[in-house]
Amino acid sequence: MQIARLREFHAMDRREQLGEGLRRMIEDPLKPKTNKGNLRINPILVLLAVMALLAGATFLFFSLVQL
Repeated sequence: MQIARLREFHAMDRREQLGEGLRRMIEDPLKPKTNKGNLRINPILVLLAVMALLAGATFLFFSLVQL
């Protein structure tokens, strides 16, 4: 009986879609959905993206502007 259940478990296609995995990685772990059911992005990722954008802009400013 257990061998049949094990074979059935392995026979099922358990591969996760790429989009679903990416969505699960970027969603807010505490409250992944808004009241309307939309995706809520992790605030830490938003903060890191803003900091990377500011660092890139600062680098470009001081690299391209002659002081």
